[in-house]
Amino acid sequence: MSQLVVKHLLSTGEDADVYFLLLPAHKLILKHASDVFEAMFRFDAKKEFSEFASANYPVEVTDVEPAAFKVMLSFIYTGELAELNGDNAMAVLYAAKKYNIPPLVNASLQIPISELRNVFMAYVQAKLYELENFAYHCLFYIDDNADDLIKSEEFLQIDQKILCEIFGRDELKIREEISIWNAALHWADAKCRQNCIERSAENRRAVLGPALFKIRFPLFSKEDFSEKIVPSGVLSKGEVIAINYFHSFPNCHGISDGLIPMPFPTNGRISDRKKGTLLMDIKKMSEFAREEIKSSRYSEKIYINGFSWQIQAQIEKKNGNTENNEKCLGFYLLYDGPKEDSNWRCCVHSATFRIVSATKGAENSTGTLADRVFDNKSTNLGFENFISVTELMEPNNGFYNKSENKVTLAIDVTVKDAKMEKLILYQCISKGAFFTENEKVSEFAREIFWSQRISETVHIKGFSWKILAQIRKNLLGTDNNEKCLGFRLLCDAPKEAKNCSFECSATFRIVSQKNDVPDFKDEFNDQLLNNKLNWKSFHSISFDELMEEENGFYNREDDKVTLAIDVTVKEAKT
Repeated sequence: MSQLVVKHLLSTGEDADVYFLLLPAHKLILKHASDVFEAMFRFDAKKEFSEFASANYPVEVTDVEPAAFKVMLSFIYTGELAELNGDNAMAVLYAAKKYNIPPLVNASLQIPISELRNVFMAYVQAKLYELENFAYHCLFYIDDNADDLIKSEEFLQIDQKILCEIFGRDELKIREEISIWNAALHWADAKCRQNCIERSAENRRAVLGPALFKIRFPLFSKEDFSEKIVPSGVLSKGEVIAINYFHSFPNCHGISDGLIPMPFPTNGRISDRKKGTLLMDIKKMSEFAREEIKSSRYSEKIYINGFSWQIQAQIEKKNGNTENNEKCLGFYLLYDGPKEDSNWRCCVHSATFRIVSATKGAENSTGTLADRVFDNKSTNLGFENFISVTELMEPNNGFYNKSENKVTLAIDVTVKDAKMEKLILYQCISKGAFFTENEKVSEFAREIFWSQRISETVHIKGFSWKILAQIRKNLLGTDNNEKCLGFRLLCDAPKEAKNCSFECSATFRIVSQKNDVPDFKDEFNDQLLNNKLNWKSFHSISFDELMEEENGFYNREDDKVTLAIDVTVKEAKT
């Protein structure tokens, strides 16, 4: 049947043999597209007549939006999706799942999350239908746009369970924790109105339920807490006392030891996601299995720790197979580091690779790698022979979804030190690192006071960091004309981050050139840097000591000294 004929049948209803309240249709076409329609239309021999036996009997579909039902019928008849958009995508998804039309399910999930009418409802549906990948992407979008989304009308429609889940997320990107409280009050008031009850402190607390204990009241300023939270009457007297005690004595062991109960979280939310799960559906798996060695498929990218991560699935030869004709699935995690900096590295605490079971109750096939480092030379890790393609495709193993011709891969990634990054800055006072070819440390030592050299830049936590080496006066000795090496760490925050501050620790080292001599070093811990105080220094050593070969710091052959700073940066705060 030609496309034009089918379109004509849809638009005119000619020769229709089933009538929906919206428009007429044709059983043969619907049965061919959906086994659910086929079951609906199948004659029931036990009954004298079926509700669908009469072509004139109108069929009412009460649980599918009319616009979504029309989109579904248009897709069944013509394969076209011109009317599918962000406003109706979730309603179309519901219809496609109800009538078991997998291609329409997949098409509904391709609409960008930013275009969806209600991302909260999309997340609920994703969980209901076990669309794990789509659910994660909905959560990531909620995290990244939390400040605006928690003020929306759609937010007021979610239930208490989803409210708890959202408020409990460490990854929510919000400017101030008090915005969570404001959103909670609006949500509670909306539920009170829906239930026709008074918007009292007791009722607000009751409808919030466990979601109240996901709000991080200890992180509020003292002023906000005393002026906005306490007068609301939602918190109990004991809870108010505990939070006031925490504000007055944040490092007191009474809180941490549980002597003073603290029912609310005290950890801050993190601006960059340090954990994440990547998901990938290998669609048309039977075709992929027949492709050549080194053929690859890639997942969508997600962002963890500020950079993008991706799954690569690749057809590989089986190791040790002399015939070289048996194929395996290569399963890899790819990391895309900062291209502007060749010195970056990222430590992964663990990465658990999973082939997700397509059969409920069956176990996933897993493999775990721990404590691995990514840098500009090593940007992937994984398993060359994770599983043979034969085992993967065997239906009894439970990994291959034959009806949808797909396999689902997942990687759970945890970045080491969830709140910290560590890099090393190196500066060589020599002809090789950043000086011109004629400059050497012996020449630098003869320059006037306050002469300086600056290292190349590296990037940590989104900020630029450099070493500054400077000739300083020895303020501690008797000879004020004696030269010392001033050794300074500089941080250059972006201009738009003028109110940003963060804690960092640093170990300053003059790197030993001899195996039996330790580095000369000093350190500071948990120091606050901001746009007004953007450096820390270490007046390390006199040039006489520095240049003395027996001390082990001066490389006479190359006429160089190597400086290093080990920097640990905690989470930036704005």
